Amino acid sequence: MKRYACVAAVCLVSVLGIGAVAAEAQAPPPMPGADPKMYAEFNFGPTLGHKSDKFFGGEIGFRLVDGLYVIVEASHMGNVGTTALDNSATVIANFIGGTASTAIKENHGAAGLRYNITLNSPMVHPYVLAAVGVAQVQTQVEFAVGGTAIDPASKGVQLGGDLSGTQNKTIFVVGFGVNVPFMERFFADLGYRYGQIMAKTDTVETDKGIPTQRVVLGVGVRF
Repeated sequence: MKRYACVAAVCLVSVLGIGAVAAEAQAPPPMPGADPKMYAEFNFGPTLGHKSDKFFGGEIGFRLVDGLYVIVEASHMGNVGTTALDNSATVIANFIGGTASTAIKENHGAAGLRYNITLNSPMVHPYVLAAVGVAQVQTQVEFAVGGTAIDPASKGVQLGGDLSGTQNKTIFVVGFGVNVPFMERFFADLGYRYGQIMAKTDTVETDKGIPTQRVVLGVGVRF
């Protein structure tokens, strides 16, 4: 996690530094209502939580009225594993006399609204957003005995849906951040996203919700 955070910090400083130099060298481009009709962004960064990892994704927005956008985002998070998953896997690992490693990989698409907050500064463009969508959640648990990976079925253990399989679940996302324009049509983005993947108890009775956190570092273009 420390490595991901360091890489993210270096990228952030580099991107925002380029943006600041470019903005000082030229006046910001005129835009009707100070907002473009559309934008597209690629983003990445670290994820935070019980199992910290990294993510990458993208976002596009279409202006409804000045300051308000309809947005669509897609993202992949490497591991959003939870304490509940670790605890369940540990019970099985203790039973077979081994160890367990866990991961929850997540892909989602979401749509929502983004509101740009107006400030008297051409350099900083803050925003808030909210979205809802569908997350594909893949649970992966591996067991080992004496350092050798084994199939728990060989020990008479059948894994349930809380320890294996792929499910589609509802995700709610809220976030905030700031854009820094550079090179006329481009911008750097620094933001934060919190996502709540809802439990699906009709499929797995003991299913739990999954909280996710992303530190967003992005580069985009305005149209």
